[in-house]
Amino acid sequence: FTQVVLLLCEEGLLSIKELYTDGTKIEANANRYTFVWGNSMKANREKMKQQLNELWQYAQSVAAFELNDTDPSGFDKIDSEKVNQTIDSINAALKDKDVSKEVRQKLNYAKKNWPATLDRYEQQERILGENRSSYSKTDNDATFMRMKEDHMKNGQLKPGYNVQISTNNQYIASYSVHQNANDTNTLIGHVQQHIEQFGQKPANITADAGYGSEQNYQWLEKKRITAYIKYNQFDRMQNETLRRKQSFSVDQLQYDAENNQFLCPIGEPMQHKSWTIVETKAGYPQIMDKYQAKDCKGCILNGVCNTQEENRIIEVSLNNVRLKKAAEKRLKTKRGLQKRKQRCFDTEPAFANIKHNHHFKRFMLRGIEKVSIETGLLALAHNLRKKVA
Repeated sequence: FTQVVLLLCEEGLLSIKELYTDGTKIEANANRYTFVWGNSMKANREKMKQQLNELWQYAQSVAAFELNDTDPSGFDKIDSEKVNQTIDSINAALKDKDVSKEVRQKLNYAKKNWPATLDRYEQQERILGENRSSYSKTDNDATFMRMKEDHMKNGQLKPGYNVQISTNNQYIASYSVHQNANDTNTLIGHVQQHIEQFGQKPANITADAGYGSEQNYQWLEKKRITAYIKYNQFDRMQNETLRRKQSFSVDQLQYDAENNQFLCPIGEPMQHKSWTIVETKAGYPQIMDKYQAKDCKGCILNGVCNTQEENRIIEVSLNNVRLKKAAEKRLKTKRGLQKRKQRCFDTEPAFANIKHNHHFKRFMLRGIEKVSIETGLLALAHNLRKKVA
């Protein structure tokens, strides 16, 4: 694939310096109805902890003396070993006590089922890793995602992969396969792979609002890659009617950099109070500053601008504000307008050709390594077909 792309570059048919990036979900070769959910495991763990704590409290109420030398060390975190030890202690303490049949049944059920269940959960959590919330039992690398191609016509999730491509002149310049359904968290890995593949970084990259995050803007700025990437409210802010409806939002407030304060809608200063570091879901440390207005009760806009009981407080990332303003400025330039228009008819035809013209809507192989090879063959075939067409 890389050799063909470089040959096409030599012929002047495409450039690996100017990229138009987009993604699509393609269904995995996996059973659509056998899955593991991370949230379900968390909820079941909490139920076990609660029930174990209730059994322990009950045992203490009827056999406090027998449990006097036993220390459960709390139930904040439970595993199969801890469950076995705790239940054995409770059974020993209640051995000669008059205990209801219901309690005995609960203890027997817990002893028989919980340790094996917790061991299974540990194994499943290792497969999930840190960034996924689900996986398919027939293809452990596939994540359940919402897709446009819906055989049930009810918006249900299906096992699949998030395929990212960067195009130029409707040729695929690079591709990557991800287990994360969110496009925002795929951009950095995708561009890094492109750099490793060709030994050089792109000059600029154009993408839609799904990729516009502080983390992505910051990383591209550090790499000195010009980003023509919208943020999530960009299109909305270009519509004057919608912009007026958002006139009291944080994005619309004016920032006074000299005094490190925001100005409320009537021009009164909102003073800086504190700051904190918040980690996003993707693990990016975001510095959030807090600003508060002086007197909202006497303001004519109170109840409209401020819906809080106290004086209005806003939390904002100043770095994100700076990066978004820089992105907006680039996007509104003549070159930015041209890039935004070209992105629509540069990446979409590649996906349409693969999925609609050639009816490829489901992978034939299983596992992300094999799926990546399959994606590479698809991309290679697309480029060759376009070259000879």
